[in-house]
Amino acid sequence: MFVNERILQLRYKLQRGYLILVAVYATEEWKTEQTEEFYETLQDQIDKISKNDYIFFAEDYNARVGNNRTDGILGKNGEITTNSNGHKVKDFASVNELKITNTFFRHK
Repeated sequence: MFVNERILQLRYKLQRGYLILVAVYATEEWKTEQTEEFYETLQDQIDKISKNDYIFFAEDYNARVGNNRTDGILGKNGEITTNSNGHKVKDFASVNELKITNTFFRHK
């Protein structure tokens, strides 16, 4: 399902329910008004998804989330820096009980 030019949502039937694939391309860091609108639209879409469905995000958030471990959300293997988009992503993940999985694995 095409939501807008920055959010695409696909729904796959599984034996145990549905897998929801959400592909996102967030706004650039300096576009604060558009960023707020982006996250409001994304949250509206997430709120429509059943709690029994599996959610997977394929995203480019234009974010640096840092490496300060947050239980269940952020691992210790992120980059050193954090930017404003990174704070938004961490808040979004926290509210929706999501994990930022690339921070849980060590990178070369």
